[in-house]
Parts: sequence; structure tokens; C-alpha cells
Amino acid sequence: MEQFQLKTAISFGSDALAALEELAGQRVMVITDDFLAKSGLLDQVLARLKGCTVEQYTDVVPDPPLVMVAQGARKLANFKPQAVVAFGGGSAMDCAKAMVEFGKKMGAPGEIKVYAVPTTAGTGSEVTSFAVLTDSEKGVKYPLVDDSLLPHQAVLDPGFLKGVPQAVTADTGMDVLTHAAEAYVAAGANVYTDALGEKAFVLAWKNLPAAFGGNQQAKAQMLLASNLAGMAFNAAGLGLSHSLAHALGGRFHIPHGRLNAMLLPHVIRFNAARREVAERYAALAKACGLTPTARGLAFAVDRLRRKLGQPDRLSQCGVDPKEVKARGDELAAAALADLCAPSNPRDATAQDIKAILRELA
Repeated sequence: MEQFQLKTAISFGSDALAALEELAGQRVMVITDDFLAKSGLLDQVLARLKGCTVEQYTDVVPDPPLVMVAQGARKLANFKPQAVVAFGGGSAMDCAKAMVEFGKKMGAPGEIKVYAVPTTAGTGSEVTSFAVLTDSEKGVKYPLVDDSLLPHQAVLDPGFLKGVPQAVTADTGMDVLTHAAEAYVAAGANVYTDALGEKAFVLAWKNLPAAFGGNQQAKAQMLLASNLAGMAFNAAGLGLSHSLAHALGGRFHIPHGRLNAMLLPHVIRFNAARREVAERYAALAKACGLTPTARGLAFAVDRLRRKLGQPDRLSQCGVDPKEVKARGDELAAAALADLCAPSNPRDATAQDIKAILRELA
């Protein structure tokens, strides 16, 4: 027997923030970063929290470190909110989900509703049971996975994407494509995740170049694609691209989506050695009007990455190829131990991982 379940309610469109008005009069902690807090965008969120007792936590940084999350969890436990509003990119949402989870162990209320308001179109964290944290001292990323991390409400307002820089649009957009592609071929895929993953991939493929160019309608479509891809991989799983991105990102601090953009073509070619997986990649390519083969899809992803001005190799991100080689065993072990690795559709060995790293260095 297979199952598929959606827990998170989704509000989307130009007045999606109206969903926050149901929190009127409650104790609410808003979790975001310092830039958004000072940009004026946060004021739009605060204006919807009528009559609320609001505490702001604005210390979120990219790749949330464990120490920061622990500090935030303590503040949350002391404030004892009834609800949390996570406002920002994937880091803000991951941080908020982890703070709530750890805060409960420190005395916070057992039932805290999380409202996730993304300001980038990439992670899909607003509808997933994932949160990725970083051990800064060890240089390791840890994905947490538990249904308790699923937000109560996702609030998708495309207006927040207007000022997103081109580089961030490219990084997060390639993350969407990777989420969708990996979910579509993942070991846990089923008819429901197939529908979500294919729609997400096609939407992202058709709209990412225009979104990169600043088209606001295309950015709105990317926000929906990110959300659909999040629902797909939350149920189906991810794969080798993400497990390697976590290993490399923890060590070299390269943006997650940028790593996935480099990795995905290599992983497609690796997985396509299994005929049934190659056929599924071919179906994705065909749905986008591309050459309907796995090779055609990998080539098209390479071409899109270059069109978006993203690097081909780790060396173009300031990483010494000699260090990648020297850390090959360590990186391979981290990738294979990652929670995303088991759902990859083809089993990989440490030697397989190191072969991909050599191509990528």
C-alpha cells in the first residue's frame, strides 16, 4: 500500500498575506534575517498581525548554524508563542522549524503553528518536513526530517520576489529544477509525486530564464513551481545531487542551488545507466520540448546553467581541485551518509561519488 498526504494549507496570490490575519490577538514570534527586517518588507507582514504580541528574531544567516538555532530556540521557549511566522528564504524557514522543534524541549508550548512566507522561489521549505542545519566547526550540513517540521500554513505572495537579485534567482531556480527532477525519479515516487514533480519541472523550465531577466509574472510562476516541487520531494525523496550538495556546501560554503546546478547533469548521466530511470528523465525532457533522452536533458541543464551565468566547476567557485581530491573520501562518506542518498534511484559507491567529484572539480 502507498500513501500520499498533504498537511500544510497553502494561500497564494497577490493577497496571500491575508492568511496571517487569523492570528489576530495571539502571541507571535516572527523569524527572519536582518536584511529583510530593515528593508521595509517585514512591515507588510507585521501589518497583518493585528492585536498580536509580537517578538522579532532577526539573527537568521545563510546555512543556519547549530549554535544560532539553539540560541533562537531558547528565546522562543522564553517568549512562549502560540504561532511563528517564518519570513525569508530557505534559511529563515529551516531555522524557524528547527527553533520550534528544539524550543519545545526547552519549555515552549507543545502546539505552535508555523506560518511560512517565502521571499525566494527555491527551497519549497514552506511545505516540507525538512530543515537543513550546519555544524560550522565540523563543516557538515545536517538535514533534519520529521513530520513535526511541516508548517501549518504556506503563504505565497509573489510580490516579495520583485527585488530578488539575478544571482539568487538563478541559484534558487536551479534548486527548484533539481528538486523536481530528483523527486520524479526518486525511489519513493508515485503517481501523485509524479504529477507534482513533472508540473514543477515544466513550470520552472519555461519560466526560469524570464524570471532571471526580471519578469515578475515568471517569478510568480517560479514560486508556484518551487512549492509544487517541495510537495513532490517531501513525499518521494531526493537523491545524489542533494546529498553531494550538502556534503560540498558544508565544507566549501557554496550556495546550495549553485551546487545543484553543477551536480544535476552529472547525476542524471550516472542514474541513467538504469534503463527505467533513463526513460523517466526522457519523459521530463519531452514534456519540456527537449530532445527526449536522458542525455538530452543533461545537456539542456548544462546549457541553461551557462545561460544563467553559473559556474561549471568547483574551481570557478574558488575551490582548489587538489583539496577536493584530498577530501574525496571524506566528501564521499558524507554524501552517502546523507538522508537524501537512500532515495536515489541508483545505488552509488564511494568510488562513484569520487568519480563525480573529479568531473566537477
